[in-house]
Amino acid sequence: MPAPADALEVVCALRLGWYLAEVRGRNRPAGPQPPGNEFSRRGSHFLPLRIERSAAEQRAEAQAVLCKLAGDLQVDTVLVNGQQQSRTAVIERMARVLAAAEPETPAAVAAWDALSAAIYQLDAHAQDTLAAQSDMRAAAYQLGRGLAEAYWALDPDAACAPLMPQCWAFLLGEQRCQELARLAGRLSGYFNPYCAPAVAGTLRLWQSVASDQEWRKGAQDHLYRQLRRWYELLILGQDPSTLIPPYALLKDWRAAFHAARALWIQIVTAAISIGLVIALITLILSGSANAVLKAIFGVVGVVGLSAASIQAGLKTTAQGLLSRLRQDAYTDLVASAVAEAPGKPGARSPHRAVVAEVRKRTLTTVGDAAVP
Repeated sequence: MPAPADALEVVCALRLGWYLAEVRGRNRPAGPQPPGNEFSRRGSHFLPLRIERSAAEQRAEAQAVLCKLAGDLQVDTVLVNGQQQSRTAVIERMARVLAAAEPETPAAVAAWDALSAAIYQLDAHAQDTLAAQSDMRAAAYQLGRGLAEAYWALDPDAACAPLMPQCWAFLLGEQRCQELARLAGRLSGYFNPYCAPAVAGTLRLWQSVASDQEWRKGAQDHLYRQLRRWYELLILGQDPSTLIPPYALLKDWRAAFHAARALWIQIVTAAISIGLVIALITLILSGSANAVLKAIFGVVGVVGLSAASIQAGLKTTAQGLLSRLRQDAYTDLVASAVAEAPGKPGARSPHRAVVAEVRKRTLTTVGDAAVP
């Protein structure tokens, strides 16, 4: 299926929301520290990979990306006292003030308050502007920001009672996860057919992780890896089938069983229908059919439901059912491969517990999605 005409703008809006959350998280005092391989000694102008750059370098990079994306989507400049003002330039300036302030001092607190207010204003302006431009851009922006906030806005030690905006139960609670899954579903036409269900499945998984105090202990690094998976699928366009381990199709027979169980009514109905048709045809061919059966088939023939048409209809139904089974089984396989959560503590099989949560997704693939 060809990509929608506005695919570039929609992905750009998704990146904008993502980087807004990342800029806020990287500047937040005592904010998350992603696992990486930063070198303490980088003499001779050593060229680092992105994960090897210092925290300050990665913060500057995120702010540069935010500035470019905001400009491209025309959400950066506003009129202040009759003059054009760049909101990202204000954020950049305030971020430098915060970085220069001594941590945990009144100056640092004031600088963070000013910076977070500026980011809030950019977010509000972006949401308003993108909603006026396109519903899809607005949805993409919210999806990107919401997914990224799961890690960048999280304080793993924050209390969840009462609910706080930086706690596990808020950022990965039922309401927010369901909304993010809905947004992914609305935008499914812009991604690989298996991406949106995979995101929905992993969101359902992390909702369970976040609600379990034991399960979420030490899960922050896993959440960062999950964040990278989402970014790779939704923004970089990685084919999710590349994440499936070799021979997983042969090993994961439970996925096919799970899909068959979900469609048991259709399978039983099809089997009964085939059995009845075979029985009736056998009776007629053997000459043992009575007058009533012959009359029934006469009427069926008159209305155009001959044995050939019944056979063709059953064949089409069976093929459609088999295709749906393969799609559902493959979707479960993809979603499980995308998941990056820790095993559930205390479970008989920690990995199977993760897979079981992923399969509770409420989003599935489009009907014509190809199965490799």
